[in-house]
Amino acid sequence: MNYHKISLAVLSVFFAEGSMAQNYQAIHGSVYAGSLSAGNNPASLIHVPYSWDITPLAFQFKQSSNAFIVKNFSLLSPSGNSIVENTYGVKNRFFFANQDLRLLNARFKLNSRSAIAFGANLRSYMYGTSDKSNYQDTTISLADFQRINVEYQPLGFDAAASTWAETYVSYARTFFDDGYKIVNAGITLKYNRSIAGGYAKGNDIRYIADADTNNPTGFLLTNGRLQYGYSSNIDDARNGGSFNTGALLENTYSNISADIGIEYIFLSSDEEDEDDSYAYKTKLGISLMDIGGNRYRHSSRSRFGNAVKIGINDTILENKFRDVRDIDDFNDSLATISNSLSAITGDFVVYKPTRLVINIDHRIRQNFFVNTEITLPVISLAGKNSLYIKDMNLLAVTPRWETRKFGAYLPVLFNMRKQLWVGGAFRAGPLLLGIHNLANIFSKNRMQNGGMYVALTIRPGKTNNRQDDENGAQKKKQAKKVKCVSF
Repeated sequence: MNYHKISLAVLSVFFAEGSMAQNYQAIHGSVYAGSLSAGNNPASLIHVPYSWDITPLAFQFKQSSNAFIVKNFSLLSPSGNSIVENTYGVKNRFFFANQDLRLLNARFKLNSRSAIAFGANLRSYMYGTSDKSNYQDTTISLADFQRINVEYQPLGFDAAASTWAETYVSYARTFFDDGYKIVNAGITLKYNRSIAGGYAKGNDIRYIADADTNNPTGFLLTNGRLQYGYSSNIDDARNGGSFNTGALLENTYSNISADIGIEYIFLSSDEEDEDDSYAYKTKLGISLMDIGGNRYRHSSRSRFGNAVKIGINDTILENKFRDVRDIDDFNDSLATISNSLSAITGDFVVYKPTRLVINIDHRIRQNFFVNTEITLPVISLAGKNSLYIKDMNLLAVTPRWETRKFGAYLPVLFNMRKQLWVGGAFRAGPLLLGIHNLANIFSKNRMQNGGMYVALTIRPGKTNNRQDDENGAQKKKQAKKVKCVSF
């Protein structure tokens, strides 16, 4: 068993339930994003030419990895012969995934200067990274792996995952409007239920050549620290050999999180836009998203191990962990090689992927726009001792053409792992369908990098004019005054 297989064995125990976050990249900055725009900047809810919209269902997933390749599989030609293979070479390996399911998200204008949105979401993030190491197709045993990684010591890895359900309410308001420029601000408050979470950290893993003549090509493990934990409700759900979803939702914590944002809009002065008061030349949005964290109770099987016993070589390690089937087997095997192994009790918090999002949406002409977005991971400032999940986004540039009924989008994404993806999306009436990486369609070896999204958004048959919204609001105020006087 090699080093990466040991890491994978630990991670598979924690995250076997899979990863279920939000990234409908094509419509970021668009006035047709509707309630989905609250997931990128709550301030963008107000400058929309519809009095309401409802998204009964939306789903998105994205993943990225250089640790493995999915072969013989694409979205256009799925195959029963698909396989997953390790990648080879010297590099820092990683795996990221985020997904979300949105149910009954809705947005309503209260008047010409304010709007609300609300809904329920199921979200999850997962990541795993390892220090630089070498892995080749000739690596069969642990000793093989150790031999080609002597110069890359100490070895290490870390991973975290968090899944939660949230209900939210957003409020956006116009604070300044002189007919030429508009300033909107918005806030989202979320009530969260922590569903499942976990983490693993391995560091300062060192070894030397084994002086034992019975193991002339082997290695002795000399040091290492390993800490891992996951939420106790996962044990409750697995009790009795089957998985009980109801038990997973019991004994969980609630918490509050928030998003805040501001939007600065330069209205269009073109004569052709005189009939469209929602037309703009440039829109600048700045938001701070996912402020907060999810709290979990440690499982009784969570452990912290420090240092190793004398004489633990590669052969012993392989024998100890070869037949590991679950977390209990892993703990028992670890106890036989560790100098100090203790249970971890109490709670742990996995912070959400707090990030600063800067979005610039510029209109080229008529229905053609270019959206540029930069995502800065503010949560990384929390320090290495904090547990947090990470967002993959860094830079996205999205040319788009859209009308009230149709839209075509070409997002180009450069993520935190220096991967360049070219995506695509289209909107036809209420349906939005997008691909994060078009290689998922045209290549049979790229499914490990990319993902897709789909959303159904229902809107009124006609758009509104801002002047009509303002006149309507004035009429309501006047009618209310008349009613009060009559009474």
